[in-house]
Amino acid sequence: MQRQSDDAWLAEQFDGLTTEIRTLSPSQWAEQCRYLPPSVTALPGPFSWDVCPYLREVVDCFDVASPIREVALQKGAQICATVAVLENILGYTIAEVKTAPVMLVTADAELAKLRLEINIIPMLQASGLDHLIRSTDESNSRKTGKTDKKLEWLGGGYCIPTGAKNPAKGRSASIRFLARDEIDGWPLVIGSDGDPLKVFEARTSGYELTRKIFDASTPTIKGQSKIEDRFLRGDQRYYFVRCLKCNAPQRLRFRHENRETGVVTGLTWELEEGRLVPGSVRYLCVECSHPHTNDDKTRLLSPAHGAEWRPTAVPQGPHIRSYHLSALYSPVGMRTWDAIALAWLEAWDVERAKPKDTNKLQVFYNNDLGESYRIDGEKVRFEAVSAHRRAEYFYGQVPNKFAAEFCGSPVLLLTCSVDVHADNLAVSVFGWCRDRRAFLVDYWRFEGSTEQLDNPLTWGRLQDLVLGKEYGSDDGKLYRIALTLIDSGYRADDVYRFSDRFGSGVFPVKGRDAPPKSAALKEFSEFVTPMGTRAFGITVDFYKDRWASALRREWSGIGLQPHGHFNAPLDATDRQLKELTVETKKERVSKTTGRREGFDWVRPSGAANELWDLLIYANAGLDMLAWNAHVGQLERASVNWVEFFDQYEQQRLFFTVPNG
Repeated sequence: MQRQSDDAWLAEQFDGLTTEIRTLSPSQWAEQCRYLPPSVTALPGPFSWDVCPYLREVVDCFDVASPIREVALQKGAQICATVAVLENILGYTIAEVKTAPVMLVTADAELAKLRLEINIIPMLQASGLDHLIRSTDESNSRKTGKTDKKLEWLGGGYCIPTGAKNPAKGRSASIRFLARDEIDGWPLVIGSDGDPLKVFEARTSGYELTRKIFDASTPTIKGQSKIEDRFLRGDQRYYFVRCLKCNAPQRLRFRHENRETGVVTGLTWELEEGRLVPGSVRYLCVECSHPHTNDDKTRLLSPAHGAEWRPTAVPQGPHIRSYHLSALYSPVGMRTWDAIALAWLEAWDVERAKPKDTNKLQVFYNNDLGESYRIDGEKVRFEAVSAHRRAEYFYGQVPNKFAAEFCGSPVLLLTCSVDVHADNLAVSVFGWCRDRRAFLVDYWRFEGSTEQLDNPLTWGRLQDLVLGKEYGSDDGKLYRIALTLIDSGYRADDVYRFSDRFGSGVFPVKGRDAPPKSAALKEFSEFVTPMGTRAFGITVDFYKDRWASALRREWSGIGLQPHGHFNAPLDATDRQLKELTVETKKERVSKTTGRREGFDWVRPSGAANELWDLLIYANAGLDMLAWNAHVGQLERASVNWVEFFDQYEQQRLFFTVPNG
């Protein structure tokens, strides 16, 4: 009797067997099995894709049944990428795949280990995966399965946490799932190992047909952004939402202008006394301009309302996908549209259409827009410079009637600056009004050899200019040159000897990128040449920053010009003015460490930039005169510019008024 019962039970068990294999996709596993502890998120509880539905498709690329092999996510801040993608990939791999070797790579090894300690381990514990974790290291806790080298789980799988600066680890293991986080923070190269992305990617070659590579990062600098490069390799997907009124599909964009109608959509807001009115930010539909509030994002982002990913490019391979998400998609309860608008207003001067703070502007582009920041936007455009021509005067003239009306004073002094070449001297004369408003009064090339100081075509003409040239103005004033500065970067000894001919008023100068540590002033500092000549070092980058901003600045032609405005004569040629535009301010990045070390003004090889250099030295000459008058002679702590210009105008130190 007992035997019959056993046989019946066994037959029943066999009858219940099936050939079907039940598997969960990564997104299904996350929603069915995962719990978010308060220690890792502001939205604790059972994981739900309702919070960030746009990331469901991204994480399902890591289903073992998916043909996708490479995924890049270029992102803004607070879009849940770490929680919803990176952690879910690892949890799914432990619970469902079991056997896959995984590598988590961040900027440095310590950061990767912290990611395990702070995010991954609590996620595993809260999600009831403790029983899957094991350790082969008796010196470590079997409860966590974490050793100093890796996290291991039942089935033979493991995760190695490491840093981009540790290429040795990248060469020592064969990896199926490779997760690379915040890759724009990685060094460009690592010694003789080269690009760390390639070093770690090579570890997946043993799993060519089943590997999965995930790259995620907030971008940094245009042209140097690793995540942007990875994004452009893929199909460049954007998450399209539908207007709650007209149902029009669209990407969420910060601002969008219709080129045909000029209508601006995207984020709009109200200001009160220059400050953002809290709660006033709305998102205007690109088609009907319907205003959406931040709370509307829950419906906008929902696939039930038609939200979906759309590819916008052909990828380099059918197995490559790439996604872009700005902070505009941040879930309700996290980054708000109000916060994004406020970040923009703190970085950008809306009235003057110029940056308030370029560092804040870069943070806005990177963290809020999820876009790389174009440093070479610092280049001055010819169209902006050309607008500084004035019909009121020509070369050789001093337009005091115009200056008195629009520059706060007539021209008060002239400075001369000289750039030395083998076959010519580039020579400029600038006039200065109150608040450093400048007029280009003359600009020549004294053609001829500069090898001999007795050459009348070059050094002789310069001496005649310094000692004898007199400029007349349209209000009767006569001007002599107050100060001459000569660049000693070429033919230094000749420049020293020429300057020694004059008791004062003519000095050699040498450009430098940054002031010496011992310098009292950042603009310039005095030194004595080996020949005993008094000379000055000029911090040219300080003046280049100043004048790049001034040359971009517009003036309506009504009222006073802005401080430090530039004016050119009507007969200044395009070729001459283009010399003010050839240099570009670019970030300097170490080739060995990839670290950002500062900024350089860069001139293309062979491009003429003499007028740009001459403007810099001319302004330095003005500052030197002011410093000498107030600090050197009056022993003041600094220059009082109002008093300085008052003195020069009232005492007529560098101009005369015949019969006046």
